[in-house]
Amino acid sequence: MHALEQARRSAAARPAWHKQVQHWAGTDRTLSWLLLAPALIVIVGVFVYPLAYSLWMSLQAYNIVTPARFIGTRNYERIFTDETFWHSALVTFQFAIPTFVIEVVIGFGMALLLERHTRGRGVMRSIILIPLLLTPVVEALNWRVMLNYDFGVVNWLIGLVGIPKVNWVNDATLAMPALIVLEVWRVVGFEVLVFSAGLAALPHEPFESAQIDGGSSWQQLVHLTLPMLMPLFVVVALFRSYELLRVFDIVYGLTGGGPGRATETLSFHIFNQMISGFQVGYASAAAYVLFAMSLVLVVLIIKVLGFGGLEAGE
Repeated sequence: MHALEQARRSAAARPAWHKQVQHWAGTDRTLSWLLLAPALIVIVGVFVYPLAYSLWMSLQAYNIVTPARFIGTRNYERIFTDETFWHSALVTFQFAIPTFVIEVVIGFGMALLLERHTRGRGVMRSIILIPLLLTPVVEALNWRVMLNYDFGVVNWLIGLVGIPKVNWVNDATLAMPALIVLEVWRVVGFEVLVFSAGLAALPHEPFESAQIDGGSSWQQLVHLTLPMLMPLFVVVALFRSYELLRVFDIVYGLTGGGPGRATETLSFHIFNQMISGFQVGYASAAAYVLFAMSLVLVVLIIKVLGFGGLEAGE
């Protein structure tokens, strides 16, 4: 009793502001904001502020040598009349579309094979996922060595069967296919992993009913497997679309945008304008145009494939 009375007196002796702070901190909403505050500060510092600063720089004439000067939307107007930018945009889509189609087809096919053949499935998945664990620039540099005209292992192997050496990287007609093959090899494990998880989660009852009714494997694939996996195709399309549009690292490591400008993607074009040309304002504007293009592509994917597939898969 004495201890309880002493606690009551101590609480009564506390100032009013202390009670108010204690009540304020005791609410769930305030506690939530207090816990979120460190993460929000980090997000503002590493994401919001650089984004706002780059937007401000895109409205400036700034080339590192001279002080920044506000010019409004002139950098954006320059982009719309810049043939080099639109050439890089064309190169980007020439790279992105075939790469996406090939990697989805191969990834889904390999997932089907692994699902039907249980022996060694875990080992095969582990091997397929190895490229995802490596740094893209390192992979590109290794491929550049393997595709070297003089001492590359690829030319050595094809030479064993009498095929003459091929200038894979420095030939304008072969550099892009080499880049596509590298990206498919590097990322196909992602599709295999996603589609394998989707195939493992499919219910067995519809397939058993289809077998009883005499449905072939092809009919089951077209009418059951693909519709039920449509949500995964939407997810893969969303993830890979913006990644392919802003590809830079493997271009830098394998071809350096060459030969000429045959593999100069938009990200590499922006890099050249920023680092080599010191055109900070123009490069910032080009980066925002690339962001807008990626956003439009994502919206189109959602409109075409739709979130209805996601809802149907729930």
